[in-house]
Amino acid sequence: MKNIYEKEVKKFFAAIAVPILIIFLVFAFIIMIFSSIVSGGGFTLGTYAAQDYDLSEAEKYYTELVYNLNQKILKVSDTSDWKKGLVDFGAKKKDLKDDPDNWYWGKSFVYDWNPVYDFDCYKLWSFLCAYYYDFDAADNGDIKYWKFKSDTKDLLEDIFNAEYEFVYWYDNKSRWEELDNYVYFGGGSSNDGSYYYCEKSASKSSRSWTYKFKPTSYTSELGQYLDGDGYCYLNRSYRVLNPNDDYALTGYYVLDNRYFADNAHTKEPFYWVDSDGKFFFKNHDGNTQYRSFYGWENDDAWFMITETDARAWTGDSNCSALYGYVQKQYWKTECNLYYNVKQKKTFDEVIADKLGGMSHKTERLQYYNLLVGNEDGNTLYGNHQTIYNMLPGDSIRDYSLKREFGYEMTGWNEKSDGLYQGIKVYANSGTKLKMPFSGKITDVDTADNKITIRKDDIQYWYDGNGGTKRDTEVTIANAVLINDYEKGDSIKEGKEFAKTTAGNVNFHIYIDTDGYGWDYIDPRLVLY
Repeated sequence: MKNIYEKEVKKFFAAIAVPILIIFLVFAFIIMIFSSIVSGGGFTLGTYAAQDYDLSEAEKYYTELVYNLNQKILKVSDTSDWKKGLVDFGAKKKDLKDDPDNWYWGKSFVYDWNPVYDFDCYKLWSFLCAYYYDFDAADNGDIKYWKFKSDTKDLLEDIFNAEYEFVYWYDNKSRWEELDNYVYFGGGSSNDGSYYYCEKSASKSSRSWTYKFKPTSYTSELGQYLDGDGYCYLNRSYRVLNPNDDYALTGYYVLDNRYFADNAHTKEPFYWVDSDGKFFFKNHDGNTQYRSFYGWENDDAWFMITETDARAWTGDSNCSALYGYVQKQYWKTECNLYYNVKQKKTFDEVIADKLGGMSHKTERLQYYNLLVGNEDGNTLYGNHQTIYNMLPGDSIRDYSLKREFGYEMTGWNEKSDGLYQGIKVYANSGTKLKMPFSGKITDVDTADNKITIRKDDIQYWYDGNGGTKRDTEVTIANAVLINDYEKGDSIKEGKEFAKTTAGNVNFHIYIDTDGYGWDYIDPRLVLY
């Protein structure tokens, strides 16, 4: 009887030895972690010295910086909005006169590289934890988790600006060129008329223009260069200016032929009568003009007018004047825009510079390398994972992501959506999902294939001194319930409860942050 009893006792203790050992080792690991924090050796743990909310907010802000820069680049690529885009980058609008004939984005003979984007959220989290770790306080056993505040925003802006720079070259060789045949614009009541009427002209010396007058009749060619009150502006060469574009030059010239140029101040009439009694007049250069337009020689247009016209033109100072105008030049555009994103330093180089310029730089770099797995090749990713991965794989990191947490970035100068506070994971349609914790189905949206599950007081053991219990909700999109589960059911951790309905499944994790409200966090922080 004794031998039988001893044999059964040994079997009993052998059966419970393995689970007891596992529990002991897990307990010892937790004790080791928290004792290491208390003793000041927290940076060797391979865990983030921050809460999930602060890590997620930092990721959101950094990706927002990327998104905003990319939106400005997309504006530059917009043929109707490119000027505003370049002005946003510091260009002066007055220097952007002509629309580019060609846009050259990315690699070109001017910028000989392809635009690069190398963001890694795990590296960002690891860097921030190493940057903010207070090694002096740790020596005294006082370890504090850093918080996402305005100084973190400033830091993220610094590292972003140290890595990326928008560059462009607005190569504008546009210029005025002479027309082979000048185009004269006649007026009056008949097609062969050679003049228009205008009110008395006025002169004013200014930085931009010398003469102005108000036409009472004109065609659309001249009309586009009148101001809001109907005035036309000229420089000393009688060249029409554009008052709607800072008095820029145009290709048009007004023919004001009333007086000799040398005697303009005396207003001496310049018409004369030939032997046949016909009236002629001369232009401002003193050359004979005729009403019918015969062509252009140097700066002189040739016309012939009637005696009545000549007397009206040179008569009382309050009467109307006659004028014509001609297009002598045209604006030939030759404009190209080259633009790109320059990666001045890699993300690794930027954070190495930052950490290398701080106190305890060796320890900080060791802490960073430990978190991202650079020390021994083992990727720890902070050891924040608390709730089970819902997919069949060992880890959520075994799966590729269709979309990451934060502001979307598909590539420089590529359109993308804004903020997404979850992750989209590629998975075959019909993939079975397991409960990440023992919780309840709180909502089912059959129209959009969404399921929400919840558990109150999940123990996030890494969070604070001894851990923090937080209410947690997980929303799954592109999934339906299986096994006749329905809203209100409670399901044990690890039980299959749903399956995917598309080529990707979406997870959002919503937690009560310290009892002060609910916040979305990056699911990769807490899922195994």
